[in-house]
Amino acid sequence: MKNICALSYFHRKIGPLVYYSYPEDILDEKLSTRIANIMDQQFIEGFFTHSFEEIITLNYYFEIQSDWARGNRDMLMISIIFNQQMITEIEDKIQSLCSEFSEKLKSNEEIYTAFRIGDIRNFDKEEQEIIIKNNELVKLWVRELYWATIEVTREKSEEEKLASLLKKKYIFHILRKLSKGPLPLDWLREWFQNSFPKRSFNDIIDLLIERQLIFINQIGIVEKYVLLLKEVNAERIPPDSVIEYIDQTPKLIELILPKVQKYFSSYETKTEEELENDSFRLFQIIADPKKYNVLSELRNGLIPRDKLPKLVSKRNLDALSKVIDFLKKYDIIEELKYKNERYIVLKTNLQITTAFPEYLRKLLPKEVKPVVAETYIPNLNEEISNSKNYSKKKKLLTSVEGSTNDHKEKDL
Repeated sequence: MKNICALSYFHRKIGPLVYYSYPEDILDEKLSTRIANIMDQQFIEGFFTHSFEEIITLNYYFEIQSDWARGNRDMLMISIIFNQQMITEIEDKIQSLCSEFSEKLKSNEEIYTAFRIGDIRNFDKEEQEIIIKNNELVKLWVRELYWATIEVTREKSEEEKLASLLKKKYIFHILRKLSKGPLPLDWLREWFQNSFPKRSFNDIIDLLIERQLIFINQIGIVEKYVLLLKEVNAERIPPDSVIEYIDQTPKLIELILPKVQKYFSSYETKTEEELENDSFRLFQIIADPKKYNVLSELRNGLIPRDKLPKLVSKRNLDALSKVIDFLKKYDIIEELKYKNERYIVLKTNLQITTAFPEYLRKLLPKEVKPVVAETYIPNLNEEISNSKNYSKKKKLLTSVEGSTNDHKEKDL
């Protein structure tokens, strides 16, 4: 079961009920009733946990001012539902997010009207408009809270972990330096301290050894050499999701494919220095949760522009336009107009690979292909891969992939 964010409301006639949950249509009626009934166990505003069977809930009970309620108070509870135990530091982060959520509702003097959506016929037209507006606003805030909890609870993919490491300029350059061949430890230390005087060379070396990216070999009594064990690269590849558009929207492929082909035709002409700079930028993109969240969703296919705000938390919502502009500027995404609606689509997918350094590959009996780091891609469309026409559709990208692969082999 996915994580669920549920907002419960104490209805004066019916009792506690789940007002809204997200993702929608996942919380079944039985679990919904059990979640809502937790409200009966809490009378003081604050954070608490509750579990039953394999489900654990992190809950925050609070009250808001209401001009339409008996006693002028409405009772609410926000719940984050998991299917496994969470560690203490995650609880602290969830508590902070729930507290912020309650303060947001309290700061809006008319927000209590949202919870009368079930009784909307009992109000006049002007009041109904206010109820509908605030009902949508509360639902938006619940969705934002959900995505904020996803950001702090989900385990990062291997490609995110590698990107978080190589987005640091000093680590990126020390690994690039070692990709040319083994270097004396003392020489590397002197170069590093001159290039990055504010960083601890010993701490960086220990970290890279721990991540099994380098190895220190001692020759004789004194001389030590640093060897690169794993070469990490960030590269662009044609987006497989383009294939999906052939069946779903055949005419849309005519808009997308030429842009993808044109970009990769120019990509293969980049110099070694340009590719290195681009690789460093790709690591930064994958390591940035705001950009990576958008990238992950677009890997599954195009998204209508007006639906993008539903994919990010409030913190990220404020920066969403900047994220879109940034990804467009660096040819990661493309914005297209199709049937009077604007879509965001991947122009280039990003991929992190790990491989033996070139000087080690020469010692191997045959070429070893790079290993693609595990990616975080929710809701994969397996039907595309299993389609009988998959191989036929794939030919549409052959020219693009062929030129890209040739370029990779030349770089290796």
